[in-house]
Amino acid sequence: MLLHAALFFGALSAVATIAAFWPGLIQARLWIGLPVGVLLIALVTWNASILSQTLSFEIALGAGAFVATALLRVTMRRWSWIGAQLYAAATLASIAYLLYAGSITYVVARDAVYLVASGLLLVLELAALGLSLSYLFEIVDTISRTSDRPHPSDPNYLPKVAVQIPAYNEPLEVVGETLDALAALDYPDLIVQVVDNNTPDRETWTALQARCEKLGPRFQFMHLENWPGYKAGALNEATRRLPKEVEIIAVVDSDYVVRPDWLRSTVGHFADPNVAFVQTPQNYRDWEDDQYLRGLYYSYRYFFEITMPARAHRNAIIFAGTMGLIRRQALEEIGGWNPDIVTEDAEASLRMLTRGSVGIYVPRPYGHGLMPLSFDGLKKQRFRWALGGVQILRLHWRRLLVPGRGERLTVAQRVHYLLGNVQWFGDVLMFVFTFLLLLTALSTAMHHQLPVRRMTGLALGLPIAFLATGLLRAVWAMKLRTRCTWRDAIAGLQVWFALSWVVTLACLRGLIRFHTAFLRTPKMKEGEASLIKALRAAQMETLLATTGMAAAIVMVVRAPSISTAALALLLLFQAAIYANAVWAGASAEGIHLTPLRRAYRNSAQSTGARPGSERLAMPAAIGAVAVVLMLLISLAAPPAPPEPQATAPGEVQAATAHSSPSPSPSSSPSASPSASPSSSPSASPSASASPKR
Repeated sequence: MLLHAALFFGALSAVATIAAFWPGLIQARLWIGLPVGVLLIALVTWNASILSQTLSFEIALGAGAFVATALLRVTMRRWSWIGAQLYAAATLASIAYLLYAGSITYVVARDAVYLVASGLLLVLELAALGLSLSYLFEIVDTISRTSDRPHPSDPNYLPKVAVQIPAYNEPLEVVGETLDALAALDYPDLIVQVVDNNTPDRETWTALQARCEKLGPRFQFMHLENWPGYKAGALNEATRRLPKEVEIIAVVDSDYVVRPDWLRSTVGHFADPNVAFVQTPQNYRDWEDDQYLRGLYYSYRYFFEITMPARAHRNAIIFAGTMGLIRRQALEEIGGWNPDIVTEDAEASLRMLTRGSVGIYVPRPYGHGLMPLSFDGLKKQRFRWALGGVQILRLHWRRLLVPGRGERLTVAQRVHYLLGNVQWFGDVLMFVFTFLLLLTALSTAMHHQLPVRRMTGLALGLPIAFLATGLLRAVWAMKLRTRCTWRDAIAGLQVWFALSWVVTLACLRGLIRFHTAFLRTPKMKEGEASLIKALRAAQMETLLATTGMAAAIVMVVRAPSISTAALALLLLFQAAIYANAVWAGASAEGIHLTPLRRAYRNSAQSTGARPGSERLAMPAAIGAVAVVLMLLISLAAPPAPPEPQATAPGEVQAATAHSSPSPSPSSSPSASPSASPSSSPSASPSASASPKR
C-alpha cells in the first residue's frame, strides 16, 4: 500500500512537472490553475485504477492529493495552484517512500547488522529527500509566487558613500576598467577606496597607485603589507581609515564594471533606518562566444534568479561580497567582517539580521565582472564558498537551531540560513550514495547480498523516474528565469555536477577543522595537451567516473536482470556526474583568449589565489582504488547458480533482489524532490550554491 501510494504521488509529481512547462501555467490564477490541477489528479487516478484495478483506493489517493494542495495553497497564499500542487505531490511522494522504506527496514529486520545498516541508509535517504524538497521550495516560491511590493526607495536620500575595491595582485588591464567605470559614477558625495592587500610585486601595486592618483582626489589608494585576515582583514582596516561622515560602504570586486546609475538607484533604500544592507545581483561579461562560459554564466545566475528572490520574501538574503552596499553603523555594531570565515560577507549579513535589521535585494544587475577562465580557478572558488558555508554552520548553529538563541531572527530566517548552508552537503550525500552503489555492484557481481534492505520490482523504477523529472525541473527553472536556451541550461547543470567532488572535499575538511587549508589543484605544465590538463585538474573525478562505469558494466554482465539493469543505470548516472569535471576542464582549456582574457587568466580573481594562504593537496582516492581492485578480483569468482524465484499474485518482482542504495541530490540548486533517494539535480548555487566571494 505504501509503495502504491509512493508510485501514485510520484506519477502525479511527474505529470505536474510536465504541465508546469506549459507557458504561463505555473503562474496561472486560481480560476485556471484549479481546474487544470483537478484534471491532472483525475488523469493520474484514472490511469492508476486501470493498472491496479482498485478504483476506490486510487480515488482516496487523489482526494488526499487535492486536500494537501488546498491546505498548502491556503498556507502559501501567494503561490499559484499548480505550484502548490507540484510541491504537495512531491512531498507526499517523499513521505510515502520513506514510510515504505521504513516498513521494510524495521518490519522485516533479520539481525542487528541488517537493522543498523538499513537504518543508516534510511537516514541518508531522509536527508536526501529533505534537501530535494528544499530546492523545490525555492523554485516554486520564486516562479509561482505573485510579486511582493518593492521596498520604498527615497531618491532624495544621498548620504556620503565610500566604494571599496579590494585587490590582490590584479593586472592593471583588468582593474583599470573597474576604476574607469567608478570614475563615471553619477553620485554627488563619493570617495573610492582602493585597498591593495599584500600584493608581492611592488611594480604591480605602484602602477595601480599611479592610476588612482591620475583619476583625481575621489580615489584613495592604500597598500597593506603582510596584513592578516585576507579580504576581511583588509576591509576592516580600510573602514577604520574612512572619514567619519561616510555613512554607506559599497564593495566592488576589482574585475567589475559598474553602471553609472548604480548608487543613485540603490542608496535610497537606506532612508529606512532598519535597512542594514542592499544587495544587487552578481553578473558577468565576456561569455557569449563560448559554450562552456555560457554554461558557467547561467550556473552563477541560478542563485540570483531563484534562491535570492525566495530568501528575499522572508528577509533572509545574504550579503554576497560584491555589488552590495552596507550601512557603516550596522557593520561597526557587529564588530566588522570576521576574518576567521572565508565567506565573511554572508556571515556578516547573518549577524546583522540577528539584530533585527533588514536586508534588501534589488533584482537588477548594475555591474558585470569576469568569471574564472580555468577549471583550476573555478574549483578553488567553489571550495572556498562551500568551506565558508560549513564554517558558518559551525559558528552559528545554536542561533539557527536552539530556541531562544537566535536573538531577533524569525523562524523563516533561521530555516533559510540553515538550509542555505546545509545544501552544500548534498554533494557529500552524492558521494556516499555513489560509494554505496559501487559496493552494491561489487556484491552483485560476486553474487552476494549486502546486509541492507531489499528492493525489487517497481520500487527500483522510482529512482530512475524521479531522477528524470528532477533533471527536467532544474533545467526548466534555469531556462525560465534566465531565458537561456535548453543547451545553455544543460551546460549550467553540467558545471554544477563538475564541481560536486570539490564541494564534497570542502565540506569534509570544514567538518574536521574550523580553520582549514585551502584547495591546491595540480600544477599544469606549459605546452601540455588540453585533455591531459583536464585529467590533471579532475583526477579524483576521473577515477570516480571510470570506476562507476566499470562497476555498472561488470554488474550487468555477471548478474543480468531487470533489477541490476536499473541499478547499473543509476550508477552510470553517478559516474556521469563526476565525468563532467573532465568536460569542464577540457572546455576551459579551449576558451579563446582575447587580450582581456589573457590578462585576466593570471588574475587572483580567476585563479582563486589568496594572499599568504596555506594550501591543501587533494587526498589520494584510496577507497575508490580499493573498490576497483575488488571489482577486478570479483571477475575471477565463478558465478553462482540462479536462485529460484516465486512471484506472488499481482506483484511485479525482479529476477533477482539486490540492495539498492540510490544517489542523492547534489548541492547545487535542484528542483526535484523524489519519491526515492534518487540523484536529483541540485545544483547549487543556492544556496545552493551561494555565490560568495
